[in-house]
Amino acid sequence: MGLGNKLLNGRIRNKIGLKIINKLKINSVSIKDINKELYIPLKYNNSNLEMFLCKINNAKVYSSWGFYFTSDNKIIKEVLPFERILQLSSEIGGRFAFYNFRFIKKTDLNVFSLQSIWNVCFGHWIHETLPKLFILKDSGLFNKIDAFILGDGCKSKFHKDSLKIFGLENKKIIYVSDQTEIICKNLYLSSFPSETTHYPSKWIYDKYRELSEELIKKYDKNKFPKKVYLSRKKVKTRRILNEDELVEILKFFGYDSLCPEDYSLEEQFCIFYNADKIISVLGSGLTNLVCSKETVSVLGIAPKNRWEDTYKFMLENLGAKYFEYIECDEKNFIYHNRHNKNNDFDFYLDIDKFKIVFNEFENTK
Repeated sequence: MGLGNKLLNGRIRNKIGLKIINKLKINSVSIKDINKELYIPLKYNNSNLEMFLCKINNAKVYSSWGFYFTSDNKIIKEVLPFERILQLSSEIGGRFAFYNFRFIKKTDLNVFSLQSIWNVCFGHWIHETLPKLFILKDSGLFNKIDAFILGDGCKSKFHKDSLKIFGLENKKIIYVSDQTEIICKNLYLSSFPSETTHYPSKWIYDKYRELSEELIKKYDKNKFPKKVYLSRKKVKTRRILNEDELVEILKFFGYDSLCPEDYSLEEQFCIFYNADKIISVLGSGLTNLVCSKETVSVLGIAPKNRWEDTYKFMLENLGAKYFEYIECDEKNFIYHNRHNKNNDFDFYLDIDKFKIVFNEFENTK
C-alpha cells in the first residue's frame, strides 16, 4: 500500500488521483510507438486480441501494481488494463501522492515484470497475472530471464505455489513496494492478457487446461472426485450456517465436500480439471474454473446482497452449463458488520427452495 493510502483520506486521494490521471492520459504511449529492442507478437486461438512480448531498455517500473514508463516518462498502455486504471482515482492518488519521495533502485539483470493491479487477490492473480507467464513461455524467452519483479504483497501460499508450478521456485524474485521505482536496463514485458479485469479471455482457459492436463498425470486417477461441493467453512465470511444439512443431501448424490484451503494450488487445478459437476457459493473458490473442461456444469449459490456475474461469464465463455440459486430471504442473513453488509455476513440456505434448482441441475446432462 502506498504512503498516500496510509496518510491521506479518500477524498484527498481522489482529488490528487484525478490530476494524476489527466497527466497519465496526456503522457501515455502505445507499445508500437516506442523504441524497443524486441517485439514478438503472439496470436492465440479463441482470442481477437494480439498478445506480445517485448524488451525495452532503461524502462521504469513503479509501485507494486506495475506502472511502466519509458526512459522519457511516457506510461505504456497495453501492458496495463489502462482504461480500468483511469477509473480508479482514489487508488491512483494514493500511489502517486508522494511519488517525488519514492525509493529508486536500478538493475542490470534481464527482468520480467509479473506485476498487475490487485495481484494480492487470488482471482486477479490467476486470471490476470499468471497468464503473463504463458505469454513469456510461448515467446521462447523464458530461459533468458534472470529475475522476476513482483509486488511485495505477493508472498501468500498461493503465490508461492504458483511460482513452483511455473518453474520459478529457484528464480530470483525482486519484490517492489508501492513506494519504489526500479530502473531496468533490460525490461521484458507482456501485454495485459485480457480486454479488462475480472473477465479472462478464452485463450487463458485453453492454456490452463493444457497445464492441468499435464499436472493431473502425476496423481492417481481416483484422487480427485467427479462431483464437488466447495465449502467455505474455513473462511470468515459468506459461510452457509446450515451447511451440514446441505452436505448430507449432496453426499447422497455422490458429491465430495472439499475446502480449497486443504489442497495445494496444483491439486486445486486438478480438482477443477477433473470435475464434471461443481457446487459452490459464488466467490474466489470458483477462480480455478479456468482449468475446467467445457463439459463441466456449475451450480452457483448467490446470496442476494453479493451477486456477481464473473463466474456466469466464465462458464458462458467456456461453453459450459451454469445454474444459479439466489438466496433472497432476508431472515436467513446474519450480518457481522452493518457497515459492510455486502461482505461481512453468513447465511442460512433455504434447503427446500435450493432443492428445486439442484434437481434441475442434477438431472441435466
